[in-house]
Amino acid sequence: MLESIRNQAQSWIAKLILGGVALSFVLWGVGDYFTQAQIQTVAEIDGTPITDTEFIVAYERQMGTYRSLLGKQFSKQAMEALGLKQETIQTLINRRLILSEAGSMGLVAPQDVLLATVRSDPSFQSAGSFDVQRYQVLTRNMGFRTPTDYEANLRLDLIADGLQKALTQSATVSETAIRDAYASQYEQREVAALIIEPSAVEKKVKIDDKQARDFFAAHKDAYRSPLRLKMNVVAIDAKKLAADMKVDEADIQAAYEEHQDRYIQPETRHARHILIALPKNADEAKRKAAQAKIDKALKAIKSGKSFADVAKKMTEDKTTAASGGDIGYLPQGATVSAFDAALFAMQKGEISDVVETQFGLHIIKLEDIKPEHVKTLDEAHDALQKELALAKADEEAYKLSQDLDDALGREGSLKAAADSINLTVVQYGPVSLEEARAYPVFGNDAQRSSLFSRQPGDAVEVSELDKALFVAIEVTERVDPANLPFEKVSTQVYEDAKQAASFDQARKLADDILAQASAKPLDKLAQQYAVPLYLSKPVRSNGEGDSDAKWLSPAVLQAAFSLKEGAVADQVLEVNKGLAIIQVKHITEADAADFEKQRATIRDALQRSEGAVRFARWMANTRARHDIKIDQAVLEKL
Repeated sequence: MLESIRNQAQSWIAKLILGGVALSFVLWGVGDYFTQAQIQTVAEIDGTPITDTEFIVAYERQMGTYRSLLGKQFSKQAMEALGLKQETIQTLINRRLILSEAGSMGLVAPQDVLLATVRSDPSFQSAGSFDVQRYQVLTRNMGFRTPTDYEANLRLDLIADGLQKALTQSATVSETAIRDAYASQYEQREVAALIIEPSAVEKKVKIDDKQARDFFAAHKDAYRSPLRLKMNVVAIDAKKLAADMKVDEADIQAAYEEHQDRYIQPETRHARHILIALPKNADEAKRKAAQAKIDKALKAIKSGKSFADVAKKMTEDKTTAASGGDIGYLPQGATVSAFDAALFAMQKGEISDVVETQFGLHIIKLEDIKPEHVKTLDEAHDALQKELALAKADEEAYKLSQDLDDALGREGSLKAAADSINLTVVQYGPVSLEEARAYPVFGNDAQRSSLFSRQPGDAVEVSELDKALFVAIEVTERVDPANLPFEKVSTQVYEDAKQAASFDQARKLADDILAQASAKPLDKLAQQYAVPLYLSKPVRSNGEGDSDAKWLSPAVLQAAFSLKEGAVADQVLEVNKGLAIIQVKHITEADAADFEKQRATIRDALQRSEGAVRFARWMANTRARHDIKIDQAVLEKL
C-alpha cells in the first residue's frame, strides 16, 4: 500500500484524490470508504468471489510469519520470488473448499475445544498462564479488530484442520507394508567404489591455443561480465552522527551517579602457575609420575630458583610457558574453584602447595594484588560521553529514517526526498553483486540479492540494516551482462578447457573399466589402472553408518540399494571425488529382533505419508468438481 501511494502521490490529481480520501474518512468513517465499488475479485469459486481485501489480509499474515522466521533476511522481493502470492491464493481457495465440504458433512468446532486451543497457545501466555491483556494485544497485531474476530477465524481453522486430519488419519497401513519398510530402511550394505579422479589425469592434458579458442566459442555465455547497478544511496548511521552529538556535563554526571555499580572494579590478583597435566581418570602409575614432576618443581623453587625460570622449563601449560607461567591479573571467580580458592587465600609473594584441579597439578605464585577500586567520574567521563552521544545518535538516526520515509512519499526521487531534509545522497556504481560485499550499506547476502532484483523506477524504501544503520537505495541504471572477449578471459578459458578435457578423459577411462567390471573384480581393475578403490562400512539406505565416506551420495546409495549382492551398477556415477563404478560387496538383512522396537515409528511414518497422499488426491478431486478462476492481472497488482 505504501509503495503504491508513493508511486502515485506525485501528481496534483493524486493529491486531490488523497485529499478526498481524508475527507471521506472524516465524514463517513474508514469502513464506508472501503466498502464501495473499488473492491476487486482476485478469484472465484463457482461464482463466489475471494476479494482483494480477503487476499491482502491473508497475504500480510503469511508475510508476517516469514518476517518472524527470517528476521533481517526478509524482503518483499524475496517473497515474490518464492511465489508467496500464488501460494496464498491457492491456500485461500483450498480453505474455502474444505470448509464447504466440512459444512455439508455437519462438522463443527465445539466451544470448549475453541477455548482450550486459545488458552493453551503459548503465544497468549505469561509465566505459564493465559494472559487476557496479551491475548488482546497480539490478536490486534495479527490484524483482527477484536479477539472475537480472531476466535471466529480460528473456529474455521479448527473445522478445516478437523476434516484434513479425518482424511489423513483414515489411511490404513498393512502389516506387510510395515515389515517391508523396516527391511528396506534397516538393511545394511557394504559398498565398494572404484573412483577415477579427473585431477589425476590433468597433468597429462595439454591445451593449445586452437583448443582454448574452440572451447571459448562453444561456451561464450559462461564468460560474461556480471550485472552491475548504478545507485543513489542515503545512509543514516548513528555511529557517524554520534561524533557531532553534544552531551551536557550534567547528563554525564547524572549517568555516572545512576550507574555507580558499573564503575566498581573488583580486586584482581596477578598470578603465575606451573601445571603438570593429569587426566581425571588417570591410573595410579600416571598419578605417581605427575606427582613426582610437581614435587620436583616445588623443590627447585624452595631451593631458591626463580619461579618464572622453573615454569619455563617444567610447566605443561603451553600457552604460559614462554612467559614463565604468567596468567595476568584475575578477578575472583575467573578460574576453576580449587585454583580460585587457593589464589584468593594467599598473601602477596606467597607460593602455594600443590593444588589439584580437573586440569592437573598446579603450583601458584601470587605476584601482586590490585584492591577493589571505584572509577572516578574523571576516569569514566570519556566512555560515558561516547555512550550518551551514541544513545542520542540512535534516536536521531531513527527520527531521520522516519523523516526520510515520509519525504519519499511526497517527492519524486530519493535525491529530492533527501534534499528536503538535508541528507546526503552518495552515488555508487556500476557495482556487481560480488563487489557489493565490500560496502556495508548493501547489507547481507539476502539483502544484496534482493537489491539486485530491482529495476530503475522501483519504489524506494528505508531499511534498517543494523542497529541504528538505516539506508535507502534507488537503482538508477542496470548495466546488463555482456560477452567478454577471449583476450580478457584467456587464462580462465585455458583452465576451464583443461578441466573439461581432464573430465572427458576420466569419463572415457571410467567407461572402459566399467566394460570390464562384469568379468574382472574391481580390486584387480583398481590395481591394473592404478586408481583408488574405496570400501564403505555397513550403511543403511539413508547413508547412516559411515559419515566419513563422503562419496556415498544419494545417487550412489540409490544405485547400491537397487542391486543384488556382488552386482556392479551399469552406469558410471559422478561423486564428489570424480567418477565412480559402484559394487555391492555385502548385504546384511535387517535384524528381525529389533522390528518391534521400530514398528510403531515406521507405522506412523507410513500412515502420515499415505494420509498426505490420500488428502492430496481428495483435494484434487474436490477442486475438479468446482469452477475455479484466478484473475492473475489483479493478483499481480496486489
